Amino acid sequence: MTTRSPLNVLSDLQMLVSELEHDLGLADLGQIERKVLLAIADVAAKNGSAQTHDVLGHSLLRSFSRPSLFRALKELTDEGKLLKVTDKRGYYAPNI
Repeated sequence: MTTRSPLNVLSDLQMLVSELEHDLGLADLGQIERKVLLAIADVAAKNGSAQTHDVLGHSLLRSFSRPSLFRALKELTDEGKLLKVTDKRGYYAPNI
């Protein structure tokens, strides 16, 4: 029996994630849009919805600038992949 290296395991996981993103219709999104959507799904799973400040502080999004995150939120909302949950500004839920 051969032992798989951590790099081989990571490669397998990346391929699985890529297939799942394709199945969910996320393959056409950019990296930031995918990560924003995942961050919102994570927060919304715990709280019912995600507020903008929770999204901006999420660990998946630390490497992105604030303006880039707001552009991604707008793009995802315009594409129908995010829903505004209340009449109040800044409450989102995934729409996938």
